[in-house]
Parts: sequence; C-alpha cells; structure tokens
Amino acid sequence: MARIHWTWPTAAVCLVAAVVTGALLLRTPPPSITVTDASGHERTIPWSDYPADPWIEPADVLAAPRAEEVEAVGPVLLAELTRAIDAQLPGLEWRSGAIGDTYRQYGNGYGGETLHQTYNSEGLSVDQVPADWPALVAALDAELAEQGYGPIEWEHDREPWPHETTAERDADVAATHGSLDPAEMWSWWGTAFDGSMWVSVSLHDIDRGPTGPADPSGLPPQQLSLFVGGTVIAAADEQAYRDGVAPFEGFERPDETHSS
Repeated sequence: MARIHWTWPTAAVCLVAAVVTGALLLRTPPPSITVTDASGHERTIPWSDYPADPWIEPADVLAAPRAEEVEAVGPVLLAELTRAIDAQLPGLEWRSGAIGDTYRQYGNGYGGETLHQTYNSEGLSVDQVPADWPALVAALDAELAEQGYGPIEWEHDREPWPHETTAERDADVAATHGSLDPAEMWSWWGTAFDGSMWVSVSLHDIDRGPTGPADPSGLPPQQLSLFVGGTVIAAADEQAYRDGVAPFEGFERPDETHSS
C-alpha cells in the first residue's frame, strides 16, 4: 500500500478535519422512517432504534449460528479447510494464533445500540505455500462450497472504491501485491462469505514475482493463514432482534450517520 508522508501542517489540518467530521457525525440527528399501522395512524421511528447496522442483512444474521454456538463452528470449519490444503501439500505443521472470541459490537451506525456480536476464530498459519496457488485456491473453493460458502473474493480483484479511479485502484493493487498480474504477485488475500459468516485466507511468498514487500522485515519468507469470523446475535436477543428490525423491513438502510 502506498505510504503517506505528512508534514506537520498537513497532519494538523487532517487532524482538525477528522475532529470536525467526528463532531458533525455525533451531532447529526439520526434519520427516521414513518410507518402507518392497521388503524391508519402514522408514527415516526428513528434509525437509532434499529438493532442491527447499515452493512449486514438481518436475515443473514438470523440464519447464522447464535453467539453461544459459533465458537464451536470455527474450529470444525478450519479443520475441513486444512484437510483440503493438506491434500495439496502434505505434512504441513499448522500453528494456532490468538484464541478465538466473541464480543459485542457498540453502536448501530445511527447513534443507537446494536445487538450484533462479532466472532473471530483462532487463526491457523503455516510457513509454507505451494508453488501452484490457483490449484490451492481451487481446493479451498471446492471445500468452501461444500460448507455453504461462496468462492473466495480476492482483494486484488476488487472494484475501485467510490473515491478512486480505475487507475488509482490499479496503482494501489500493484503497490500492495507487487504486480497487476496475479501470477507475479507476492501476496494474495481474500474472503469467502456465507451470509454474515466469513472465512479469511491469505498467502504470501516474498520471492514470488519480480517485486516483494517494500519492507520484508518480520515476515516469514512464506506463509498461508486462515481464520473464520462472523456477525451473530445471542440466543437470548433473538426475539428482540426480530421485533426491532421488523418495522424497518422494506426500507433502504441509510448510510452511517454516527461513528460507532
């Protein structure tokens, strides 16, 4: 990713702008909807009452495991994925990273609270990658499909962000991954989704292709890593969640108005 070198005046201006933007977000009144009940009475409901967030479909969250169950899901899925990888590259010695956990999110993006919780599994990694990355990805995609997930969406294949041109996107991809040609990139990372659940996959080889990382210090020469995550709710919150999102069904969710 391109580096940004700030002089002090630029940093000061950016800091002031960030503070002002944050203050405006905090002072902005939440958007609202107007609904009509069976008797014809209208009432206004602010989006601050929405128990979800602007980014995730409540139906996907309701279809996901509950917070009390999800910590058992991640290790099982990781075991299936590592078995698929081991068939391509036998004898790998997988290492566990930080212990997985589930924690409550704060803020629904509209100045209210959310019932969403975030699950992150433990990470698994191995300091070895195969020479044939597409074959590895095909094996992972096949196993992910068996588990109900879509194919891995790779960061280097992303569409331009709203604030950037295609040329700016290409420059960022080349700076981050070392090339615009996936066969010559030193790193790939991406995510597969099943509703509000996801699997993150990353692999790198600092000697792959003509350009490695700008600063390889601290990186193993090769690494493949996996982890599972998701947005979930507690079983005890399910009815409140269903009741809370119901009035907003059929309305387009506004953009975030408040920082969480």
